[in-house]
Amino acid sequence: MPKIWGFELSDMRFSAFSSGSLMADGYHLRKERIILYQAAMIICLAAECTATYSLSKYESLQGRIENSPIFGGHLYQNDIIDAEIVTIVFCVLVACLFGADFFFLAQFPKRSYPRWYQRSKLVCACVITAGVFVAAVVSTVVVARHSAVLSGLSPEVARAAVKHYSRPPLQYNTWAVNIAYVVVLWLGTVVMLMAVEWDYIHDPTLSPSPSSEDSTLTPPGERPDMRQTV
Repeated sequence: MPKIWGFELSDMRFSAFSSGSLMADGYHLRKERIILYQAAMIICLAAECTATYSLSKYESLQGRIENSPIFGGHLYQNDIIDAEIVTIVFCVLVACLFGADFFFLAQFPKRSYPRWYQRSKLVCACVITAGVFVAAVVSTVVVARHSAVLSGLSPEVARAAVKHYSRPPLQYNTWAVNIAYVVVLWLGTVVMLMAVEWDYIHDPTLSPSPSSEDSTLTPPGERPDMRQTV
């Protein structure tokens, strides 16, 4: 059967994604890693989708106001747009990192990896977690304390424009969508920290598979003598 980067394609099967297969015993720390990786991906995906919805609404609001033949003017909302872009980028990186690891754990649970690969993955996870944390802090400050600014209009026309285009509101913390994406993003940050801490404490260079000779678990603290290379 063909191989790609040393992976036996004949080992791949759709049933590997079933709950029974993913939660099966017999692989060292596999179940715990799958739960943490899935939680991090799902929560960060929820934050990403909510931030994307908010971003699209504020971009649309800016276009409607600035292109209006009645109101015109300029709407400044770059602060929340920038915060949401950072959120989206790092949440996508979370899905790439843990999504790939989840796929390999599901489809190739018997494969082990060299130390350099595991260390590189841990460094990437730390960098991405730091990025998610920064996105959460910036988003919190922007949503809690800032608002969009409408300029180039008289006070009367500006009030009429705000009343006419009431959604999304100029005050960020009065819209539930903004609050929701910040809250979910903080939850994602906590789960990311848990996942990285788990990988750091429980050295992932341990073989995740039972021995081919005696079908017993690889005891924690003991390393296999032989490893496949990536």
